[in-house]
Amino acid sequence: MNLLKHIKKYLNDYEYKITITNDYINIKNYTEIKDYSGTKIIIKSKENTTTINGINLIIIKMLDQELLIKGKIISIEL
Repeated sequence: MNLLKHIKKYLNDYEYKITITNDYINIKNYTEIKDYSGTKIIIKSKENTTTINGINLIIIKMLDQELLIKGKIISIEL
């Protein structure tokens, strides 16, 4: 696959994705934040709802379709 195809695939990626690394959660292609507090964040996508439970949860990056959440993650419910 050439470079142009890789770029088009990256730009046209609409799949709901959750990436977890240490104390961060990166969520791509969400549709709505249903609830937000320091202990619980509920995120809605086209197909499902994700609940993140933790301590000191903070949204440190919020774009149209991407979130970066920091804090001590206790559980993630899909």
